[in-house]
Amino acid sequence: MSDLWRFPVKSFGGERVRRCFVGPFGLMGDRRYAAVDDDVEPLSARRAHALLAFGARCEDHDAGEGIHVTTPGGWELPWDDPAVAAELSIALGRDVRLARSAVGAHDAAPIHLLSTGSLGAVSDWIDGEEVDRRRFRANVIVEMNDSRPFAEAAWVGATITLGDDGPVLHVVSPTERCAVTTFDPDTLARDNRVLAGLARETENLFGVYAVVARSGWVEVGAPIRMA
Repeated sequence: MSDLWRFPVKSFGGERVRRCFVGPFGLMGDRRYAAVDDDVEPLSARRAHALLAFGARCEDHDAGEGIHVTTPGGWELPWDDPAVAAELSIALGRDVRLARSAVGAHDAAPIHLLSTGSLGAVSDWIDGEEVDRRRFRANVIVEMNDSRPFAEAAWVGATITLGDDGPVLHVVSPTERCAVTTFDPDTLARDNRVLAGLARETENLFGVYAVVARSGWVEVGAPIRMA
């Protein structure tokens, strides 16, 4: 396993972690908060791209609690500081605040996996530049002995164990990509080459979603078994 990522606030920038507990609702602390407006529905960067300019991290690493938000202006504040809601409201042009989700504000399933072979193929589409893996907001990036791209497309229906006694995942569906992949995670500059390549080569499918069949701790470098 190459990388572990969690995104404490849906559609905000996240944090790379070396070790994390994976429970029924995904990585501890992942997408436990979301921006909401008067409709009280979680807002997504699919339609509110300005969310990508904010970042979040967990002060309590193991528990996935103590969420601190980094604003586009560089402030780092507790998630419930009124200044966070004010900055969000300015960025999105309407009244917005952060709210906690008991089960996590996930799109289709709690865990999103992607392989390094697939990331390498995408780099070929952009003239050999290394694609920033943060564009795809995956939780688990798998380094395979077989470097064939898009191998994870065949994982749907498979069971994956992370580590010798770690969490067990059941892969349930491919991940459909959207315009979020076109934004640079740091500058928000748009580059349509990645999304155009996915539309051309994979019908906009890239990575897979999984549900958690058994909870447990996982760390970067742990072996992965598939059945």
